[in-house]
Amino acid sequence: MTAPGFRTFTTRACALVFLVLVSFNPLSAALIMSDGFGDGDRDNNGLDTGATATDPSDVGVPWLLTDGTSAITFAVSDDSAGIGSGNALQLFNTGSNNRPSVGHFSPVTMIDGDRLILRFDARMASTSTNADRSIRFGLYHDVNGDDGTVDHGSASSVSVEDVGYNARLDAGPEVSNSTSMDVTRDNDAANTGIIQATATGIGVSSTNSINQMLADGVGHHFELTLQRVGTSMFVTLKKDANSAISGTDATPPSFVYDEVALGVRSNAATDMRFDNIQVEYQPVPEPASIAICMIATGGLLLTSRRRNESISSPSV
Repeated sequence: MTAPGFRTFTTRACALVFLVLVSFNPLSAALIMSDGFGDGDRDNNGLDTGATATDPSDVGVPWLLTDGTSAITFAVSDDSAGIGSGNALQLFNTGSNNRPSVGHFSPVTMIDGDRLILRFDARMASTSTNADRSIRFGLYHDVNGDDGTVDHGSASSVSVEDVGYNARLDAGPEVSNSTSMDVTRDNDAANTGIIQATATGIGVSSTNSINQMLADGVGHHFELTLQRVGTSMFVTLKKDANSAISGTDATPPSFVYDEVALGVRSNAATDMRFDNIQVEYQPVPEPASIAICMIATGGLLLTSRRRNESISSPSV
C-alpha cells in the first residue's frame, strides 16, 4: 500500500471507529426519568400545601411513601436558598421514623454491557445526631409490580419484595465504624422494608470523611451507576468531584430496574432535600449496527486495496 493510500484508508477507518464508539454512549443513551419538582406536586395528585409551581411543565413522576412509621414531612418545597435550583423534594422524618419513598420509571431489562445511571442533587438541612450511614438511596426493581400509584399505608408490606442496590452515607462525622459511604445489595424479598436494615456488602465502600453527608446545608451531587458485565454487575458511586468507589457484584439481585428509592434510617431526625433527579439508560449497540460497521470497514479495506493495486500496476 502506498503512503497516500495508507493515509486515506487510515482516515476513513478512524472515522468509522469514531462512529462506532459514539454509538456505544451518547447517541444511544436515553433519559428515562427526570424530575426537578417544578410543578410543586410530589405525587402528581395536586399542588402540595405551601408549594408554588415554578415550572408547570416539570411534571416528573409520582413519589410515593412506602411502609413504615407515619411521622414524616414529604412534600415539594422551595429550596432556592439551599440546592439553589428552585423547588426540591423534602423528606423530613422524626427520630423514630424509617419510612422510605419510591419513584417509578418504565422497566429496563439490562443486557450485557448496558448501563443505568441515577443522578441527583441533595442536601441535609439538619439532623439530630451523627447517625451511621443513615442517608439512603438506590436503584430497585418492584418484583411483584404492586407498588401502585398512591402512598402505601404505614403498615403496608407492599414494597418488602423490592430488590436492588442501596447506597448509604453517614449523616455526620464518624461515630461507629470507619465506613463513610457504601453500596450494598438489598435482595431480601420477604422480611424488611426497602433500603432499610437487611443488606449484603459487595465491597463498594469509602473510609474518606469527604463522602459523609455533613450538615453544611450545601447541595451535593451524586451518581450511582450499574453496568451489567456478563452475569455480574459493576457498581460505581460518586459524590461531587470526589474519587468514585466501585466494585463487582457476582450475584446481582436483578437485571430489571424500574424505581428510585429515597429514605433515611430511624435513629435520627433528619431533614433532607432532593432535586434534579435523573435516570439515564445507556444500552449497548444492537448487533445489526455493529455488523453494518464491520461490513463498512471491510468495504473500505477492500476498496483501498484495489485502488492501490491499480495505481501500482504498470499500464499496458
